[in-house]
Amino acid sequence: MKQTVVGIIGGNGVAATNKLLELIEIKYTMDGAFRDAHHPEMLIYQATQAPSRSMFLEGKGESFIPAYVEAATKLKNAGADILCMCCNTAHYALDVLRKEVNIPFVNLIEEVVLKAKQTKLLRFGLVAADGCLAGKVYEKQFQRIFPEAEIVYPAEEFQREVTRGICNIKNSNRFLPEGHPDRPKTIFEKVRQHLIEQGAEAVIMGCTDIRVDYPPPVTRALSTH
Repeated sequence: MKQTVVGIIGGNGVAATNKLLELIEIKYTMDGAFRDAHHPEMLIYQATQAPSRSMFLEGKGESFIPAYVEAATKLKNAGADILCMCCNTAHYALDVLRKEVNIPFVNLIEEVVLKAKQTKLLRFGLVAADGCLAGKVYEKQFQRIFPEAEIVYPAEEFQREVTRGICNIKNSNRFLPEGHPDRPKTIFEKVRQHLIEQGAEAVIMGCTDIRVDYPPPVTRALSTH
């Protein structure tokens, strides 16, 4: 039987895509894989030249959607049977991509909201890029799937820290020593604590970049990798 080939639109960011591949390998190995053939076949497209998803949704840059349609089409033509995107914010364009490319997509945001619903909690902190918030990427899925839940947002000063943390994931600051104020891990833990203090019962880390340097246990946060 032909195995399903998974296509991943990555490069947003590069380290986050590499982390996703590592986590997939670990998951299969922990589930019993002990040969290469036990792992899924995957095609990875590092779409590093696509315009910024966040900047577009903030009204500060050109649309990323044509570049993502092109990336999805390349993956489909290369043999992918199903696609996913290693970027929360890019899911703003999910319906357009499904229609334009005519291929199934994994909906990361939907999966996170379904997981949130399973916790039986009602107040969720949301750590996400400015564009993800501007495009209401999570809010639309919460309204559809889990409307009784409440989203708790970082205060303005802490949202600026979210942006700084995401930027520092993409540069060498993530290699700073433990506890350094410029290390993303330190920044995101501070934001998480702030959201808990504001009444969040759990925190959604709604950016795949965060997982590169901040892997909190499930009891502390819902990661989106």
